Order: sequence, then structure tokens, then C-alpha cells
Amino acid sequence: MTTQTVRTTGSLILGAVVAGAVALVTSTASAQDYVTDEMLLEAAQDPNNWLMAPRDYSGTRYSPLSQINTKSIKRLVPKWTFSFGVLDAQNTTPLVNNGVMYATASHGRTFAINARTGDEIWRYYDEIPEGVAGNMCCDIGNRGVALYGDKVFVATPDSDVVALDAKTGEVVWHRNIGNWEEAYTMTVAPLVVKGNVIVGMSGAEYPTRLYIEALDSETGEQVWRRYTIPAPGEPNHDSWGSAEAAAYGGASAWITGAYDPELDTLYWGVGNPNPDWDGVDRPGDNLYSNTTLALDPSTGEIKHWYQYTPHDVWDYDGNNEPVLMDVDGRQLYFHGDRNGLLYAIDRTDSSFVWGVPISKVNWMTGFTPEGRPIVNPEKVPTYDYEAKDICPASEGGKWWNPMSVNPHTKMIFVPSREICVDIKSAPLGEGLNPPVRTVGKPYWGIGTIGWNPGYGQLVAFDARTGEKTWTVKAPSPYTSGLLTTGGGLVFAGTPEGYFKAYRQETGEELFSYNVGTGIFGSPMTYAIDGKQYVAVPAGFGGWTGWAIFGKGGAPQLKDSRKGGYLMVFGLFGR
Repeated sequence: MTTQTVRTTGSLILGAVVAGAVALVTSTASAQDYVTDEMLLEAAQDPNNWLMAPRDYSGTRYSPLSQINTKSIKRLVPKWTFSFGVLDAQNTTPLVNNGVMYATASHGRTFAINARTGDEIWRYYDEIPEGVAGNMCCDIGNRGVALYGDKVFVATPDSDVVALDAKTGEVVWHRNIGNWEEAYTMTVAPLVVKGNVIVGMSGAEYPTRLYIEALDSETGEQVWRRYTIPAPGEPNHDSWGSAEAAAYGGASAWITGAYDPELDTLYWGVGNPNPDWDGVDRPGDNLYSNTTLALDPSTGEIKHWYQYTPHDVWDYDGNNEPVLMDVDGRQLYFHGDRNGLLYAIDRTDSSFVWGVPISKVNWMTGFTPEGRPIVNPEKVPTYDYEAKDICPASEGGKWWNPMSVNPHTKMIFVPSREICVDIKSAPLGEGLNPPVRTVGKPYWGIGTIGWNPGYGQLVAFDARTGEKTWTVKAPSPYTSGLLTTGGGLVFAGTPEGYFKAYRQETGEELFSYNVGTGIFGSPMTYAIDGKQYVAVPAGFGGWTGWAIFGKGGAPQLKDSRKGGYLMVFGLFGR
């Protein structure tokens, strides 16, 4: 490992929130670098800092800052850039606490940066063994850090959780929680709840049995581990049909969850079963794949759950983020899924409220009264049957890139893609599958697959009704996360490299800037000395099969330039 230390100082910027916007006030008070439970609980009310990857425990990715707004956006210009010094997918969401930015990059890099100037404070390069990237599905990226106390927490590709000193970058503790040689890897941004650092595993494209884990923030010792596939004798183990299927069924957990302090409940998504496209050897619902689990954050015990796609044979995953928002007095969470649907779920008991299409949906024809999807048998691939024009493809609907909400106007903004696919599944030894199930080797269940022509979408919904309010179409999918602000703006990035801002009410494009490489990470905003900034990570990479293969997708991206850096914007003249 390598660290470099430089020291800087900062000042605290305070803000007064009024009707979803914020007036910036510069304070001469001494800095509070130590991140407390109270700060995390009140993160949504802190306009100047961005203290966790989803911004707040509700996962809104909404900031009340309004200095950059629908009128001033025309004066938005780059202020500084910071090179990560490495290529491939840059999936991070930068964090800011008291003038210091913390960001991760691909290949196990973590940086502390002066958020005013872009100067490096320290760097941490994790010593990643050779071969790790070959045991990861979709590029060797990372989605960000967590801050708590005087530490920075990061998960590494080879399944280590590392605690770094926030001021120096020096390693405080270093714990391994999975064997990367067996495809137990991590790309997740940790979440700290009540002193526990919570992470989730990647690797469901391989024969694995994955889990969510909590570690003590002071020592790194395991507090609890929740396997996402029940063990023999546990409830719902029989939903896999056999002990072998359950032992190797995947069910990853690589997207950061959300936390409701009032209900004292942690919500965490669980991804696809293994093999992804072949369900013959895993009959049943395959719980808890394609599910959001409601957990006790102190013990990891399951309180309740909702499954989006029982017995998934389309690789719809399901581990996308839950976003908590109260609507008309009801405690809900919202979830956009790769199966093409946006869901409203009661977060007190995981009961179904509604599900509406984000993109074209034909794999199912409706819901039972309990919220179970009614599957269209014509869209189920088998060994002998190629299902045509399944909508959406596994890359359709809402992919992993985080959505955002405005909790004041009750609007939901979803990065999406409209793309369909032809699929024929296959057993071991045929198609793209290995001859035998082998730990550490991918097992897709694919015979043939071909993408049909598609396009990207940015879609806005009314959270009260589930109705679409507007849609913006684009030649390629929106591959960034979204940022929503009190200035009436939605920020989004494209794989062509355009960083854009839209009017929340109508979807009118108000700003566009080409950063030079595809945007796959998530923008955020912060304020220092009375000035608002917007930061976006740039770097093309990740799973781009939808872009360059088959009959459709977005083949124009096959020659896209790679990069790896942060670009920070502010208003001209400020």
C-alpha cells in the first residue's frame, strides 16, 4: 500500500434551509472534522457537506443548495479537475466534510482532496493481487467511501474493508471478509449505522453464496453477517429447490442501502441468482435474490422483505438502491428496477403499494393483489426456446446508477434505457457456460443473446401517483447517477461524456458540457465560503456489452475514450 500525506485547514459553511432551498452563510467557527452519529442523522439538513454516498440515510441524493439554479446555470463553468491517474470505470460518489473531498477510483485508489482547489491531501493505493479484475463481472471500479469518527472507510476489489485516518490516510485497520479467488469481491460504498460499517458483496455471476456484513468501526471486528440465501433449516431455503442450488446461488449486495432511524430499519438490495439466465436447476422463487431486505441494523436479522422478480431468468438483478420518502402520511421507499418497473413499497412491512413501467415491459402482464408479478410465458427463455424481444433487457429499465428525488415536490428522477433482447438459455457445457460448475469461474446460463435497437431515457415521476411527468430521450443510456437540488435542477451524465442539467418541472435541458470521457459515477454538490460547487467523476468503463454487441444497444460507444478524473464546476465570477 502507498500513502502520501499533506495537511490543510478549512472553515465551516452554514446554511439556512427555506422551502427546499438554502441561503449560504460563511462562518468563522472552528471546523468539526469528526463525523458523529448526529451529523449522519442530520445529513439531509446540512447543505454544505455531503457525508455519505447517497447524501443522507434516506438515499435521496437531493441537496437544498440553490445558488446554482435554473437562472444562474448559464454561468456554470469548470473550476478545477483532479486526475485519478488510472483508467476504467469511475463509479464513485465523492464525499465532502469541512472542505475536504474524499473520492475513490478504480483499481483500489482512495484520495483526500482540497475541495476548494483540487490539491491532493493524501492518497491510498490498496495492494490488489494480480488476477482480481478477472474475477469481477463488470470492471474493477468502486462506488465511494464512508466517513465516521476520525476515519474513512473503503471496500476494496479483493474484499477487504479498510479504515483510514481521515487526516493522514494512514491505515488504522484492515480486514478481509471474502476470498476474491472464489469471486467474492466488492465495489460497494459502505454505510455507517450506529457505529457499524455495513458493506455488501459482489460476485453473483459466479457460483457463490453472498452476504451483507457489519463491522465495528473502531476495531474492524465482525458484528454480524447476513447471508442473502437462507441456509438449510432457515425460512425460505426451500425456495431454491435443492441445497446445491442454494449453496451456489449468488444473490449479491453491491449497492449501498438506506436507513430509517425512526423504524430502526436498514434496507438493502439483493441482486440476481446464479446462473443468471438459466433457472432449470434452481426451481422456486430463489429468495432472497432480486429483493430488498428490511434488516435490524444491530443484528442483521430480517424483519421483512419484498421480492421484485421471483425466479429471475432475465438477469434483472434487483439490488438497486431503495430511496425513503414519506408521501401523504405514508412511510414508503421507492425502487427502480432493471425489470423495467418503478416500485412504491411500504417500509413498515414491505407490502406492495404500486409498480409502474419506467421503460417498455412485456416480461410480465400485471400484478396479483399482493404485488407478485404475473409472468408472460412467451418471454421466458429455455434450452429449446429463444424468447424474442424481451422488454426490458437486463440493461434496460433502471440499471445500478442511482436515481434521485425531491422530497419537497415529491418528484422522482430515474436514469433509464429503453432496450430489449432475444435470449436462449443453456445448461452447463453449452453456449457461454463452463463444462461444470466451478467456484471462481463465471456461470451465466446463456446459450445465445442479442440486443435489439434501443435508446436512453431520463424519466420523471410523481411519487404520489406513480405517473410519468416527463421523459427526455437520448441516443445512449444515462449511465451516471443523478443529483437533484433546491435550485430546481437535475444533473445527469451520459456515456458520451456530456454532463447535463435539466429543469425539474419539465425536463428542459439548461446546461451541457463535454468532459471528454464517459460519465459512470454520480455527481454531488457542496459549498465552501458561501460558494456552491458541483462535482462529477468521469471515466468510461464497466459492463458495456449493451453498447457494442448484438443488433442494437449503443454501438456508437465502442470507440469511446477512457479517462479517470474529477471535474468540479462553480459559477463564473464567484
